[in-house]
Amino acid sequence: MAIVTEYDFETNTWTHYGDNGARAAWRAAVQEIAERAKQTLPDCAGRVDRAVQMVLNHDVELIEDGKARVCSQSNGEVVYHVVNGECTCALR
Repeated sequence: MAIVTEYDFETNTWTHYGDNGARAAWRAAVQEIAERAKQTLPDCAGRVDRAVQMVLNHDVELIEDGKARVCSQSNGEVVYHVVNGECTCALR
């Protein structure tokens, strides 16, 4: 599916054609979960915002057995695996 975007200079708005609603529902669900996470973990709000950005940019992929594959944000050739809340990345 292709989404064609058009900008209207008179109204200063973007119009997206071809969106069947599923994309908007997905983004709304991710945002709702993020807001809940920030309420539960207020000291981690910045990390939650960054995680949302990664999810929406397709840098996180859920794989079998509840694991996740997460692309490195500093090295485009590195992929980390998250299993049971544990990540293979080097902690900073």
